[in-house]
Amino acid sequence: MKTNASIIMPLIMSGFLATATLAFGQGSLIPPGAPAQTMKSLDQVQPRTPIAFAGYGIYLPGSYYLTTNVVGFAGANGINIICDNVTIDLNGFTLQGVSGSQSGINISGANTNIIVRNGVIRDWGGSGVNGGLSSQNLIAAHLIVSGNVVNGIQGNNCVISDCSIQNNQWNGIAVVGNGSSVIGNTLNGNNSANHANGAGILIEGSNNRIEDNHVTGSSTSGNGIAVFGGTANNIIIRNSVVGSVANNYSIASGNDPGPIGTAATAASPWANISH
Repeated sequence: MKTNASIIMPLIMSGFLATATLAFGQGSLIPPGAPAQTMKSLDQVQPRTPIAFAGYGIYLPGSYYLTTNVVGFAGANGINIICDNVTIDLNGFTLQGVSGSQSGINISGANTNIIVRNGVIRDWGGSGVNGGLSSQNLIAAHLIVSGNVVNGIQGNNCVISDCSIQNNQWNGIAVVGNGSSVIGNTLNGNNSANHANGAGILIEGSNNRIEDNHVTGSSTSGNGIAVFGGTANNIIIRNSVVGSVANNYSIASGNDPGPIGTAATAASPWANISH
């Protein structure tokens, strides 16, 4: 009997291809390692530290943020900073004091490189933001600071910008050192307790720049912008100051008032100005 080659040859080829597939198509038989992690850790998603209660102490550099409105208690600061290199984002929330409380945000000692921004600080028994006399490189921006018993914001070698500062009992802004910039703030009704020599903006240092602020309604004994004797080379320029019962401006000689928005611009820029 004759063999039908047209049938046998395809069967042989099919068997050969199946054998080749089994021999070469399976790849490595060594199992792979453990699956790589695909989820981010919480620190990677939100690399900041939350603050949800008053009396909070910051002892390590880093970024911190409020997660809710925070109400203080007597005898304590709202947030106490005891290290360098700290950013606090109020995150749109309010840091609120009570009777007998201390400052809303207090910088202890000569700590440097502190940023405070984006929220409300009100009704503290001390200052809203207290940079003390020796802290350095404070930036305070986009804050509403009101109703505090001492100053709204006090700083040394600082930048204070784009803040609304109202009805603080001593000064709205107090610059107590050198080399600061106070730019683009709105201040109203500060020195509400009629402290002698209080002001909307008080300068007790040299080589500071006070520019483009709007200051209204300082109290009976208060000044709008005050630059006291013993300071020098401060530049006070393009501010608008109205409605202060004592003086809109009280600027000691040795400073440059520049164009300051009232009839005082007619005086020699190195003269004493009280207007």
